[in-house]
Amino acid sequence: MKYQKTSQYLNRCIDKGFLSHAYVFYGPDEDSKKEIVFWFANKILKNRSFKFHPDLFSIESDSDEKISINLVRQLKNFLTLKPCLGECKIAIVQNAEKLNSFSQNALLKIFEEAPKHAIIILCAKTLDSILGTIASRAVKLSFWQVERELSLSDQFNFENLFKASFEDIYNCLEKVGTYKTPEFFKEWIIFLRTKFKNNPTKELAALLIKNQNIYFNLNETNINPKFACDELMLSLWKT
Repeated sequence: MKYQKTSQYLNRCIDKGFLSHAYVFYGPDEDSKKEIVFWFANKILKNRSFKFHPDLFSIESDSDEKISINLVRQLKNFLTLKPCLGECKIAIVQNAEKLNSFSQNALLKIFEEAPKHAIIILCAKTLDSILGTIASRAVKLSFWQVERELSLSDQFNFENLFKASFEDIYNCLEKVGTYKTPEFFKEWIIFLRTKFKNNPTKELAALLIKNQNIYFNLNETNINPKFACDELMLSLWKT
């Protein structure tokens, strides 16, 4: 399973009985979010078959449709009932970013009045896509990139990018690959921030701001990772 640290943390919560009433799993790694959210729910319920369980309820929107308030009301009715087989009832909201404004307000009311046996898990692409009052009441776990043995900063010398030719920068980014591009930008920004703190200049400030915007667009919009890499090369050229 990916995200070993996350799964280990959730395991400890189960073993020590420190479960929260609400969780938000957020980030672009949809497959991992779905895998871990159902693993987590079934482990709490001690459901080894990973199939239907009377104390597990999941809602998900179809295609681009918003999640209606009627589905949230079904969730509320489900949580109101006492558990059938164990001590908890778990409700999962997939694609929580598709909750409309009425649904989110109804869900907030459920968060505030949920019975002790209720656990609600939201899966969303970003935290900004759900109400801050909802996110503030939940344990938040990110799913931005896959854990790997070596970080990208271990594999690449970011300092060399300032001296490299366009061809060398392009070859470097080609090695990163489209899937790893968000992680590359995250570590690149950390490097720029550290460099700026040690030697603050207007050029580094402009470069840092530019690349923060690229990273934001990469994670919050549908920008093509190759376009993000092109912007990185242009930002370095201007310095």
